Amino acid sequence: MPPTHPNSPANAASVLVVGVDARAMGQIRETLGTEAVLSAAPVPYEEAVAAVRRQRPDVVVTGFDADPEEAVRLAPMLLAEAGTKVHLVALSSGADPDRIRAAMRAGYREFVVLPADAELLRQAVHEATWSGDRDEDAGEVVALWGAKGGVGTTFLSVNLAGELSPVHRACVVDLDFAMGDVAAFLDLTVTQSIADVFRNIGRLDERMLAGSVAIHASKVHVLGQPTELDTREEPRGDLVMRVLTAASRSYQYVLADLGASLDEASVTAVTVADHIVVITTPDIPSVKDAWRRLQFIDKLGLERDRIRLVVNRWDRKTAQVSLADIEQNLGRRVDATVCDERQALRAVAEGVLLREFDKKCEGARDVGRLVGLLTGEEMADDSKPTSFMSRLFGR
Repeated sequence: MPPTHPNSPANAASVLVVGVDARAMGQIRETLGTEAVLSAAPVPYEEAVAAVRRQRPDVVVTGFDADPEEAVRLAPMLLAEAGTKVHLVALSSGADPDRIRAAMRAGYREFVVLPADAELLRQAVHEATWSGDRDEDAGEVVALWGAKGGVGTTFLSVNLAGELSPVHRACVVDLDFAMGDVAAFLDLTVTQSIADVFRNIGRLDERMLAGSVAIHASKVHVLGQPTELDTREEPRGDLVMRVLTAASRSYQYVLADLGASLDEASVTAVTVADHIVVITTPDIPSVKDAWRRLQFIDKLGLERDRIRLVVNRWDRKTAQVSLADIEQNLGRRVDATVCDERQALRAVAEGVLLREFDKKCEGARDVGRLVGLLTGEEMADDSKPTSFMSRLFGR
């Protein structure tokens, strides 16, 4: 029997289209061509679950323009009916950040805007046909978010990756688009940056990602920021989502260094992350900003059990604020501390990991213990903050 051509109907993905008008349906048909088998017409939201039950499609493209709330509500119902093998794609006429985050939380794997993202839709359908069950084995995404600038998110990102790299494939993705310097911390030269990946997002796959990372001697992989500052507008959340999704297919652990930025990139990263590590230092401004950061996470509607609180540069003798006061005022326990390690600056200056510089130092041991934060152990119950520091938080 002769081989089947990849674009023949036998190998084309079956695509169910939900909740779009005739114009959008035409754009989908024009975009996918012979790469997909489409039904004659889109189905309304209320008929989508029954249609999935009958047709068992590979991909469901759901329109977000007519009724975004219904599109969000529909996602878990479709996943419950078809299982995780179905690829859910959100379709919109604009890249609205709120819609993107809502779609990601609901379970959509892609968010596309036509006609600008035609290539992204084609790639999503292609992956649905050929990727099998890879997403079931996707790695963990860890977002490290600083309460404010200078609390050590980059230092902890690279050193935590270094603790993971002897056993696991680990990659640090620098998502600080203002002053990201992950590569500098490891003395790496960036030849292909995350900006280059964004410019070629339509071709992004695991092979392209592998050609874009820099590799440290410790086996830590880094997707870094450009050497020169880029003053163009910040990247869209759906582009960040695609990068993190691709990275999670290639690595067991993806550590997203967000710095202290509060932009669409960082909000997208914490939305999709399996673990959100909020980092503070034991001083009043940092603790206050950590409280504000945690309040913001609550407003996003993200689960609190995904959050881990780390106090960096901890020294009981010099700390302005005790761990007990931090816990009282933030309403949650401190999950880990990393000591104020004198050797840290020397390790950064030499472009090595702290454990490579001095594996017996207390800071290296503390960083090693952070690996336990990724195992999903139970968190302490939250309680309402009450202490003398309440006045700092406007209560």
